[in-house]
Amino acid sequence: MNAKCPQIPRGQHRCAFQSEALQHGIQRIGGPAAGGSARLWKLVLVAGTVVLGGCSLPRGKGFAQPTPIVVSAGAESAPPAAFQDDVETVLERMRAAYDEVTDYQTEVEVIAFEKDGSFKSEKSLYTFKKPKWIRLDFSSPRPGMIMIYPDRKGKVLMKPGGLMSVLTFHLRLDDPLLESPSGQRINQTDLGLLIENIRHSVTDQRRGPVSISEDQDTIQIEVLAADHFREAVETRYQFVISKRLWLPVEVGQSGTDGVPEKRIIFRNLRTNINIPDGLFQ
Repeated sequence: MNAKCPQIPRGQHRCAFQSEALQHGIQRIGGPAAGGSARLWKLVLVAGTVVLGGCSLPRGKGFAQPTPIVVSAGAESAPPAAFQDDVETVLERMRAAYDEVTDYQTEVEVIAFEKDGSFKSEKSLYTFKKPKWIRLDFSSPRPGMIMIYPDRKGKVLMKPGGLMSVLTFHLRLDDPLLESPSGQRINQTDLGLLIENIRHSVTDQRRGPVSISEDQDTIQIEVLAADHFREAVETRYQFVISKRLWLPVEVGQSGTDGVPEKRIIFRNLRTNINIPDGLFQ
């Protein structure tokens, strides 16, 4: 296995959509948005932390926390039916776009905010191929660490970087080494599941009003909903969807008090780039 996952040549993406109205009491907010805070997507880095000696992630002070979605005070509300069509259209376009995807690759940054104002940052190259092959090549703070799911026995293959790169671990999804505070597992990190979770967040799992806004390149949806992976927890989610790809490009999580907890950014998201099967072996 190569120590680094090669960048795959850029491909093309196609999407179509259809729309039907949602039957939920949600209100629209118009006007430009200033960006999103963070949704949870903690990618099992605890495994690397344990295997590599329990070192903690680096902390930083110079990172500017993201501005929550802000909508102009003078924005007019659309009729409920129009808003329902808007939300359903976004959901259907994401679903249709993802149906056209056979594989994708993206640079992921996960930022976890601490109560004292510091943060932890994790970067990786995330590669996915349907039906559900996943590979993570970590660049920071564990350069060279690789995770692949599933291996030939349906487990998680983990290969540490650095001096530990000669070792290979095959771990069950529920192995304690792979536990994370979020409860999310590596097989729950793909965009297909995220799109399903967004739908649940604005329908049967929502716990408050939904706001939707847009700028030139993206649509932003914010909602208080049941946490995607933690039982009996309510989380304020922010979802940023690309108008070019009609796929999520940034997701976030804040507490019910609005304090940011996580921010996940998908950079250089490229779809249908003919990723070889051998990359997951």
